[in-house]
Amino acid sequence: MESIHPILKKLQFKDAGQPVLILGAPKSYEVVIEGFSGRVDTQISEEAYDFIQIFGTSNDEIRVLAKEAIKHVNDQGLVWLCYPKKSSKTYTESDCSRDTVAPLLADGGYEPVRQVAIDEDWSALRFRKVEQIKKMTRNFAYTEKGIERTNKRV
Repeated sequence: MESIHPILKKLQFKDAGQPVLILGAPKSYEVVIEGFSGRVDTQISEEAYDFIQIFGTSNDEIRVLAKEAIKHVNDQGLVWLCYPKKSSKTYTESDCSRDTVAPLLADGGYEPVRQVAIDEDWSALRFRKVEQIKKMTRNFAYTEKGIERTNKRV
């Protein structure tokens, strides 16, 4: 049995050969993409996905791609928004940070629930619908439902 790529493990991907959607991935990510056993779509289709990963070097780019892509995520699907780290030597012009990417899907009812480092250039935030978050014990929220559950606003 082939082992799953360490980055896919970190992103909590359970490979069952299902199609996945990956938008805007850098060339350096090709080795990870090769680790998926199912079809990898690089453009949005009418498919419903269990795993969506979006890369962008600006908040606007991520926002535009993500708002369209989340229309195609399954109920329990994983949504990861990937952005350049502030320490990246490759993407020095990026306006992205955890604090600017975190609220990008609030209008769609999504809250950030986990952050991971992909490599020396990229970080990723995982998002879930507020209704699917069992416990919201954090000190902040971006969606109206999240604010109601935590009694805290960012």
